[in-house]
Amino acid sequence: MKRREALRLAGGALAFSFLPAWPFRTVAGATRVADGVPRLFFDPEDVPRIRANAQTPLLAPHFEAWRQVDHEEARQAIAKVTETGDLLSDFRWTLDAVLRESLLYLITGEPARKELVRFGIETTLALPKWDYLLEDDTVLGLMRASLATKVMLFAREVLAEELDAGMQAALLQNVADKGCAPCYLALWGMAHKEEVVGWRFDDEHQGQYEISMDRWPWILDQTNLKAIPTMGLGLGALAVLGQDDRAEKWLDRAVASARAFLDLYSPDGSYFEGVSYVNYALHSLFLFLEAHYRTRGDIDWIDEANFYGLAEHLMGMQTGLDLEGKEREIVNFSDARRNVYPAVPLWIANHGHDGLAQYLAEQFSSPAYFADFLWYHPQRPATPPPDALKNQRFDLDWVVCRTGWAPEDSVLAFRSGMPANHEHADRNSFLFKAYGERLLTDPYGAAYDWRQPGWPLRLTAAHNAVLLDGQGHQYHNGEEGTNAGQAEARIVRYVDRGDVVWWCSNATHGYALVDPDVTRVLRSVLFAKPNVVIVFDQIDKADAPSTVAVRFHPENRDDQAGIEVGEGGAFTVRRPKARLHGRTAANVPVKVRQDRLELPDDLGRYPFVEVLTEASQRVEVATVLVAQPAGEEAPPTLAVEQTPQGWSLRIGARHARIDATGSVPELVWG
Repeated sequence: MKRREALRLAGGALAFSFLPAWPFRTVAGATRVADGVPRLFFDPEDVPRIRANAQTPLLAPHFEAWRQVDHEEARQAIAKVTETGDLLSDFRWTLDAVLRESLLYLITGEPARKELVRFGIETTLALPKWDYLLEDDTVLGLMRASLATKVMLFAREVLAEELDAGMQAALLQNVADKGCAPCYLALWGMAHKEEVVGWRFDDEHQGQYEISMDRWPWILDQTNLKAIPTMGLGLGALAVLGQDDRAEKWLDRAVASARAFLDLYSPDGSYFEGVSYVNYALHSLFLFLEAHYRTRGDIDWIDEANFYGLAEHLMGMQTGLDLEGKEREIVNFSDARRNVYPAVPLWIANHGHDGLAQYLAEQFSSPAYFADFLWYHPQRPATPPPDALKNQRFDLDWVVCRTGWAPEDSVLAFRSGMPANHEHADRNSFLFKAYGERLLTDPYGAAYDWRQPGWPLRLTAAHNAVLLDGQGHQYHNGEEGTNAGQAEARIVRYVDRGDVVWWCSNATHGYALVDPDVTRVLRSVLFAKPNVVIVFDQIDKADAPSTVAVRFHPENRDDQAGIEVGEGGAFTVRRPKARLHGRTAANVPVKVRQDRLELPDDLGRYPFVEVLTEASQRVEVATVLVAQPAGEEAPPTLAVEQTPQGWSLRIGARHARIDATGSVPELVWG
């Protein structure tokens, strides 16, 4: 039995014998704090379970890491924003520290924690404003005002009557004026875009980014950032209902905004910005939805989107363990790089009684959030993913296929589909992981700012994709931030036969935006599990011939990737635990070479294999890739030959063929 599973079963019965008695005093009505304000986060009877959660294998490591933060270090983190006035970075650290200390006091009851929470409240209330954006000259609430609202209300609920009446009243007034009002203005602007005077950074933060914000009301209305002020406004409105005349209007806006944001999810539950942004949006939004359940209960939020499908999507986006073998990693399309907090699937598990979501939380999430402790019910049954989820084509036109969910299992993830915020120029790109190694990877750590040297990691040249005359498909220059480009791609054929899956994606649109002479850019991929990948690229031009480069990028964040180029279109990628052997051929003369991206050494080294053809109006490139564990000695014999109908491929004793005579090629295994 796995360590997590064994302790999960016992977790509900664990006692905090080392902790003092909880100094919580209840008032009339278990869902109220002082002055009739409803409880938004937890009830007194939840405290024993929350305390026990801190000893479960899921949450104990993170809880212990938080407990080890020195009190003086925490105090300095809280105070830093007072010294610098930096609301973008330092205020975030202040609020993170207050949130952490609030949870620690809730669990441990240590008096020193209480004093840090009180100090954090006083520090936050003393700030003249809680956000760094402006609408004209009025503070606009986006990320920091929302975070401050959440933290202040949670801290207030933890301390409850231990805060005097004056501090209670001041906190709620600040939540209304510095939290709700600015967040309402942001959401109002997203709903009335044409009436927005203009969004901008305030004078103190103007130099953070050099971008145009003219279209930000349009851009943010369709991204994860819509969920953040929705959370802040919703929580704040619930807290001051009956005490502030604006509260009902604020709550109506928050409810409408929550529903509008949930409409951005695909019918199958998948989300276009990637796993990290599912996490950022929903670990925030779910706080409001949970509080709304607790206080109003007139909307069954679990039915407002396909959250069961979202759990399946998140399961499908897992790729085993990271380079250190410690954290669960993900299919990192776009800027996504972090897995979900347990809180996201736990909310689904709790409200949808979904065993798959519970399993996802316990086995694949990355704990680091206070609501992980609030929402975990270890006794809830967990259900492993069914085999039907091993091959998934999402509504996004992303394809993820796997042999299983163990760290050594194979995963092939392919990015077709439409533009999206936080995207890269990665249409028809893919990553391939086998035997615990990312043999072909999607780059991590691309810059958000076009002025930084890591910006080129966003471009097609840094992906396992196709370049025409050295250029990728359309992408922007970062003048508005990390917003969506224009390039589109579509899966035009998808065939799922279990252990053999193949598809064809048409990315012509994106390349034609760069070169209107482009008439066809197709990529077909066949995955014969567990270790064979066939890639077939077709490029047509109307008049002018072009060179075609097909690139393959191995994982090298640890500087342990090696590349060897042989004769006759052969190449090998080496990682410590696995090898990837390849052979390629084209209908025109072709050469295979190795190179690396031209980036500063302090960003790391990014080697790649490049298959480069001579210029032609019609190019076909067929490549076969075979993964092997590092211990296997001789690779299989690989052969790629052109035939009258297309291509014949041999992988040891196995065969495949490509019929390229139709508008969409047919890939046949065996």
